[in-house]
Amino acid sequence: MGVKWTEQQQKVIDLRNRNILVSAAAGSGKTAVLVERIIQKITDEQSPVDVDRLLIVTFTEAAAAEMKDRIREAIEKKLEENPGNVHLERQATLVHSAPITTIHSFCLSVIREHFHVIDLDPGFRIGEDGELKLLKQDVLDELLEECYSKGEEEFLSFTERFGTGKNDRKIEGIILKLYEYSGSYPRPEQWLDRCAAVYTEEAMIRRAKEHVLIRIEEPEKLIRRGLKICEEPDGPYMYADMLEEDLRGIEKIRKCSDFAEMYDAADRFVWKTLSRKKDDSVSAEKRESVKALREQAKKAIAGVKETYFYAPESVWKEDMVSAGESVKTLVSLVKLFAEKFAEKKRGRNMIDFNDMERFALDILTEEKNGELVPSAVAGEYAKQFEEIMIDEYQDTNLVQARIVRLLAGPEGEGMPPGNVMAVGDEAQSIYAFRGANVRNILDFPKLFPGARIIRLEDGQVVYDGDSHAPEAMVQPTLLPETPEKEEQA
Repeated sequence: MGVKWTEQQQKVIDLRNRNILVSAAAGSGKTAVLVERIIQKITDEQSPVDVDRLLIVTFTEAAAAEMKDRIREAIEKKLEENPGNVHLERQATLVHSAPITTIHSFCLSVIREHFHVIDLDPGFRIGEDGELKLLKQDVLDELLEECYSKGEEEFLSFTERFGTGKNDRKIEGIILKLYEYSGSYPRPEQWLDRCAAVYTEEAMIRRAKEHVLIRIEEPEKLIRRGLKICEEPDGPYMYADMLEEDLRGIEKIRKCSDFAEMYDAADRFVWKTLSRKKDDSVSAEKRESVKALREQAKKAIAGVKETYFYAPESVWKEDMVSAGESVKTLVSLVKLFAEKFAEKKRGRNMIDFNDMERFALDILTEEKNGELVPSAVAGEYAKQFEEIMIDEYQDTNLVQARIVRLLAGPEGEGMPPGNVMAVGDEAQSIYAFRGANVRNILDFPKLFPGARIIRLEDGQVVYDGDSHAPEAMVQPTLLPETPEKEEQA
């Protein structure tokens, strides 16, 4: 007796010719569903697909090996049911060399096959962690020694602000952290430049206003929820007037035309004590619920004040200008470090994991009119793969997402319609510090037109169209506001 799939699992298995994003929570049986989808595609009676024309990307080598074993076992089981089937016998052979791999392993294969495109010595090797760590330290030592010897005022001011006084370890850590993070963007130098450009008075004021407006939405929603409870038959009606006043205070901040007015409105916003009136007809539980919601709102507003209204606009601007000078110096140091580190690696004919992604992207793209467009090599890969399946999509960075988009091929030109299937769960996104970007899930329908988003745990089709995914798909408190939108294009 075969496996009995749930209705939602069957939807994922059967859907064809559509880009799909599957929101798969833990325990939803996603791996079994992926394997069944693959088996059905390679055994389809009308248009069977060879298993080596499916690119299956997993997060770890162990997961890739497990996936390959499960597909191989499923093929062997089909062969037992259909002995002598030539197509299945072919799949049993092809599965051993099928591209079921991690993103880094795939990138490495692209580099090995097309090293000449980026003028890379074919005898390159992958640096070991210990060697790379020592090499980075050597580069940092050389870089900072050069900067100290020049004695430029901007650099010395930067070290006074961020150094510990005993050594430069803290500064080195900041440089390395920003270097690593910038590498998760398709064009790190441009991303770094945009980060520095943000620190102008006009840009900072604009972004501060935008952030304030975003962050006061949550406390406003909390207060409105409290008001609804107050309006219920046994709700704490005596709190309603004060909650209405809270909303008016938040609304005053929202309606301000400039940042100085926002500061004044926030400064005048005072949370008054709720009514102490007693009424036995009021639910004690609902009374406490409203109080709790209001406390959450108060904490949220306090956080906004602490972050953006800690001082008058004139003082705030001075702080931002000073911070901007430090950021520009930091960006300059990171660029110099990247240049020197790359030179050291070239001298040793060595690459690291970041290089794998970077070089693969260089091979798969070319620059035209200042924009990155698919290269001829990308076109070859796009024609090679009938479908691309990528697991743990919430852990991909912008470079990896761009590579997947390139492999999917341009719209039209005889390319398969809707040939990308991504599986991810935004709630399990824990690698932001490594550059993983949950926006890859948010922007999936934009990058892959005609996408369908399915929640595997409940089978609900939450999106079916050609624009951004609904906000309900991802609900962090505040998505990171970094200058990255053009990197997703």
